[in-house]
Amino acid sequence: MRLVEFYDIDRDIYDDFLGGQPHSSFLQSWSWGDFQRRTGNKIWRLGIKESNRIIAIAQIISHHLPLDKSYLYCPRGPLFVAGLTKEQQETASALFFSKARDICYLTKKDNEIFFRVEPDNNFNESIAYTWFLQKQKAVQPEQSIILDLFLSEEELLSRMQQKTRYNITLATKKDLFIRHTNSVDDLNKFLLLSKITAIRAGFHLWPDKYYERMLAELATSKMISIWLAEEKGRAIAANLVLNFGDTVTYLHGGSDHKYRNLMAPHFLQWQQILWAKQNNYHYYDFWGIAEKGNPKEKDWAGITRFKKGFGGELVNYHGAYDLVYDQKWYHLYNFSKKFF
Repeated sequence: MRLVEFYDIDRDIYDDFLGGQPHSSFLQSWSWGDFQRRTGNKIWRLGIKESNRIIAIAQIISHHLPLDKSYLYCPRGPLFVAGLTKEQQETASALFFSKARDICYLTKKDNEIFFRVEPDNNFNESIAYTWFLQKQKAVQPEQSIILDLFLSEEELLSRMQQKTRYNITLATKKDLFIRHTNSVDDLNKFLLLSKITAIRAGFHLWPDKYYERMLAELATSKMISIWLAEEKGRAIAANLVLNFGDTVTYLHGGSDHKYRNLMAPHFLQWQQILWAKQNNYHYYDFWGIAEKGNPKEKDWAGITRFKKGFGGELVNYHGAYDLVYDQKWYHLYNFSKKFF
């Protein structure tokens, strides 16, 4: 078993492997790494080979912190192929963690405080104990609802809650027009509706520049689309949707509450689901919910109720683990998060 690094010439090899894994995350995709680089972060793409076969990958992103500090982060990774033994995962993880430590030395500043991993569900949690990883609050959603698009339309509808089916049927009788693009003008419509929703529900949004960079980078690989529901030419609901591998992901959305009686958000989701199914994707990921006991249960109650209405399977993720390099700065970092 050996560790390899992927460079620009290896892009197709990397994405072909990742895209071939069931429900692999866009967060580990090459294009997402390029987007992160566009925002000013450093990127490393690593793989583990056994008998010349890739069995695991990890895209690592360096994030800046105040006082010239930083940390390394592997979102929804490392990703292991299914069926690896505990020993294989432990050996592969040792190679990843050792390389991450080397990355810190290579920066010549040694300013990385910790290495955070947020692995997929093939991850063996015993590795966290072997490496004395510290459990941390998840960065990505810990729970999601995922639809199996290999079901028929009738089966998908039958598994929805009755109220959701009713709202979709009601929306079909309204004068709604659905379209999707990756134009900057439509991104601005999405941003406006997202801000309206964020103010109403108390959500945090990234700055506009973040989404503009995302669109500019991911549009080149046809991974991103802005979906709009319009009534008489006016956008009243908008979603940002990503597609990678076998999965379409509903990442963010917004709507104008003044038009809530038209049920545009329900109809827009259903049209996205149908598009994903017609284009032979296997999964539709609603990206984040908060079930009972989740720290975000109260804040995300409306989102959770809306998404669960479409049926689907509840998926729980492991959460985040930190391999700490500098205990003093790590404690200061965690302490500061209480105030910022």
